[in-house]
Amino acid sequence: MKRSIFIGDIHGCYDEMMKMLDVVHYTPGDDSIYFTGDLINKGPDSIKVVQELLANPFQYVMGNHEAWLLNFVKIPENEWTEKQKRSAEILGDPFWLASIVKNWPLWIDTPQALLVHAGIEPGKAKIEDMDPNVLLSVRTWDGKGEDLNNPEDPAWFECVTWPKTVIFGHWAAKGLVDNIPGFIGLDSGCVYGKYLSAYCLEERKFYSVPAARPYSPIKKKKRGPANA
Repeated sequence: MKRSIFIGDIHGCYDEMMKMLDVVHYTPGDDSIYFTGDLINKGPDSIKVVQELLANPFQYVMGNHEAWLLNFVKIPENEWTEKQKRSAEILGDPFWLASIVKNWPLWIDTPQALLVHAGIEPGKAKIEDMDPNVLLSVRTWDGKGEDLNNPEDPAWFECVTWPKTVIFGHWAAKGLVDNIPGFIGLDSGCVYGKYLSAYCLEERKFYSVPAARPYSPIKKKKRGPANA
């Protein structure tokens, strides 16, 4: 049986990514592997993760961390703050990574599911007409798209309908979304020491791999653009 397997936010957690490929018994030629974006940053091995992507026929969408990187590398190195220097060290080679991720799509529309990093924009019927920042960063919806991360507002997936299953990542604090018909959320906080999640459409089955350790501290989310 040919399978479509979707894997949540990697964030440089190369070892856990490879373990997940073993756990799902990935079979090249039979299985299609999709990633929800945010494959880089925060974790220990962003370069190894991207090298593995390039060595295989995997598919993936851009996450807000890839989008952030594209802006980051435009800043002259002599103007980097100490925080930005630490980010560059974590990434390993931000300029090489940026040269790869710059061409990643914002969504992938498969026959059975729509893959996007964060979510889709309520009130719009065509994904081509949606705000890229919403696709990359939405968690909650205030009716206008001005605040994408307000805990007092409803989750974005409570405000939309879509003709096929929408699979997304991004919202580690929410964790696995597995009980909302038509929506599957796969960011279960691997980089924070929790676990990596995957879902196979044909099997209707979730898979899980525990993180070896926390790689990044959990920060309290601020209101505003959901860019964590």
